Amino acid sequence: MKKSIIFGAFLITLAMIISYCGKTYMEENQEKYKASDVIPVVIKAEGPELVLQTKSYKFKILYDRAGSTWNWSAVDATITEVSEGTKVATVQFNVLPANDTAFVKVTETTAGGVTSPEKVFKVKVKPFCPLQNGMNDLVGSWVGDDAYYYESIIETVVNDETSLKMTGISVPFIEDWWAETVIEGGTCIININDDGTVEIPRQYIYTTEYDGEEYRYEIAGSGTWDNCGDSPAMVIKYDIYYEGASKGIAATYSSYLPNPYLLADITLGTVKKSGDKSVKKINSSITRPKR
Repeated sequence: MKKSIIFGAFLITLAMIISYCGKTYMEENQEKYKASDVIPVVIKAEGPELVLQTKSYKFKILYDRAGSTWNWSAVDATITEVSEGTKVATVQFNVLPANDTAFVKVTETTAGGVTSPEKVFKVKVKPFCPLQNGMNDLVGSWVGDDAYYYESIIETVVNDETSLKMTGISVPFIEDWWAETVIEGGTCIININDDGTVEIPRQYIYTTEYDGEEYRYEIAGSGTWDNCGDSPAMVIKYDIYYEGASKGIAATYSSYLPNPYLLADITLGTVKKSGDKSVKKINSSITRPKR
């Protein structure tokens, strides 16, 4: 009986202590919180920096905030569609701006009705000059720079209605800078998109020999094509991978290169090449990793 009385008194005292302590810090602040207390900023969004006149591109918000909506506007461009959640806008660039630059703007409005400052995308708009004869307009030998240090030996032939077979890309780099001899392959498929972009899906490109061993490599990349000059041009960012590897050579050894990728900046030649495929350097100050 005595123990029961003591235990009952303990429970009553504990209840009084809990009641006396009141609400927790979190509970008190939750009650004080108002949705209008949130001061929003458009913290992460993406969209292209370079576009072609007449084409449409998507601009995206890359984060979530409960109850928020996003408002899109544009200068020298037209918002043609906004997704249901307002996080994705489709923008068409019909106008060629006087200074070649259009502006896409987005703000966030929270559930409390507070609107953020504008996030502004500066977008360079290039004229769009379509191919008159499809892939045939991009067939031939390409002059320019490949992998920063080497003259291009790139050549193309038609693969199908939307792609080319490209031979020679990266070969001077792999044979001189990487010091391996290409013994098989050397050709990849490059997709030519109607919006002025190109894509090299990841694929096998060649087999090399080094110190008596053979190595298989893959290529992947993307870039742009332009048909508005005297001759078609392409700029392609790409990397070369050991077969199955997740990281390419340029990304792995970026401290030895201008960028963590390789770059081909090429123009379709107006004169036929002699057929000389020897490595020609355009920059003598080349640094290489030790092997």
